[in-house]
Amino acid sequence: MNVLHFCSYYVGSKVYFELFNSIANTCDQHVYVPVRSDEHLSTRQVSGVEFYFIKNLNIFTRFFFLLKFMLVVRAALEKYPKNNIDIIHAHTLYADGIPAFIFSKVRRKKLIIAIRNTDVNLGFKYYRHYKWLARSALTYSSKIIFISPAHKVRFQDYFGHCFDDKLFVIPNGIDGFYINNAKQCKVGGSEKKIALHVAAIDKNKNLKKTILAFFIAAKKHEHAEFRVAGGTYTEYQNVFGDLPEHLKDKVVFLGKLDKEQLVEHMSQSSVFIMASLKETFGLVYVEAISQCLPIVYTCGQGVDGYFNDGQYGFKADSHSIESISTAIKNTLNKFPNGLGPFENNPAINFSWDKIAKTYKERVYK
Repeated sequence: MNVLHFCSYYVGSKVYFELFNSIANTCDQHVYVPVRSDEHLSTRQVSGVEFYFIKNLNIFTRFFFLLKFMLVVRAALEKYPKNNIDIIHAHTLYADGIPAFIFSKVRRKKLIIAIRNTDVNLGFKYYRHYKWLARSALTYSSKIIFISPAHKVRFQDYFGHCFDDKLFVIPNGIDGFYINNAKQCKVGGSEKKIALHVAAIDKNKNLKKTILAFFIAAKKHEHAEFRVAGGTYTEYQNVFGDLPEHLKDKVVFLGKLDKEQLVEHMSQSSVFIMASLKETFGLVYVEAISQCLPIVYTCGQGVDGYFNDGQYGFKADSHSIESISTAIKNTLNKFPNGLGPFENNPAINFSWDKIAKTYKERVYK
């Protein structure tokens, strides 16, 4: 079986590398990646998978969707002859799915479309005038994949229920290091309340509100501490400005950490908090669960829908400090000793091996 991936967001995302690597033994893969910059042409590739990076995007394609669409389709038709491909897998609806739809119709091939954060949070809002074209692509497709159950609900609100018989929810996988080192109960820990946030520092990760919400929730805990892995205080200042004076000694910026260091901080922490504004999945939530660290996550985004609220932590409205604070307080109260004990840590259900099996048996069959 030959699968052609339309994957315009391959550059800058580790998830696609892991996905293509995990299914490498189930099919022959070709990955088509339109890029804007010469430096992207040398992006890391999966061994045994044929990649085609082409610089056919520019400042004009960023603003003129139809121009981008035509350039992407033309290059794909020139590169991939009809007999070489069995299935087309588009990894977003708007950037990949619509060009892949035209390509699939011309080549008369089966089409699979994935719906991601950019589609739900940007495409549905800013490309409403292309809704008819997106609907045509979805109608032609044989399967529609969601990484987040919450995004499936948003999709149904937008397009209705006419596609329900071909909707599948398949998560991203977490690094095998966390699977191999998954705990069955909380190990270590500290008497004081420690919050951990793991992410690059940008507006989407909503760190300023998260920090304020934590100290409201932990106001009875004199020595509460908030740790930030993934960035420095200078990076925080560039995005959010200065911290309030009374919090500067209580927030610790750890910079970028390796996996072993992250696991150590997870073992010391009381709660993992990431109330992102938008999130396709959020691997780090599941990585935290692998270490029996309870989580606070965003309502309607990412992992929301994979677990019942209160099962491994609580969800929050990312726009409301009060909501985030309440979710933190509820999580600290319900899980004073962390998650577990488990017979099997639930994070093992998010292994790439299991996800590869799902694609082989349910998606590419």
